[in-house]
Amino acid sequence: MKPFNQLLTVSAVAATIAITAFAIPSATEQSAPFTEKFWVLESGSIVPAIDVSGDGKPDKDIRAMLEDCELDDAEMYKSGGKVMKHQGKVKCDEEDETTMESGTWKYNAATKQLTIHHYDTEKPQTLIVKEVTATKMVCTYEFTTPKGSKHLITGVFKVK
Repeated sequence: MKPFNQLLTVSAVAATIAITAFAIPSATEQSAPFTEKFWVLESGSIVPAIDVSGDGKPDKDIRAMLEDCELDDAEMYKSGGKVMKHQGKVKCDEEDETTMESGTWKYNAATKQLTIHHYDTEKPQTLIVKEVTATKMVCTYEFTTPKGSKHLITGVFKVK
């Protein structure tokens, strides 16, 4: 997985967001207003801009860094704590399944923290759910670079 996709998974993508020794909570802990729907990243920003793509130029638009085949990918947060990924119409690898289990998640309604642990990443990522309606979800993810600069990713997702 590209380093940006890991960052987007946060974002997402887009994002993010389990503890290192991730345990799946009971289904009652998994009730959230965004479950059982596929969410696709509609827009995303990084503030302040940072060179994530490695081309030497600061990037501020997350979607501009995605491969064309990733633009229509979506994720569903199942009520049992599993993350399902839908590859969309345009697959990066034609041999990939259209829909597959890609990780686990949990949500803390009190803090609005959505923690996602994708199977292809080492560490889980925690997003803050800023807004959620029947068709739109806005999440943020803060990170600090190895050089110490802080950045905020905001992802806007729509129901697929």
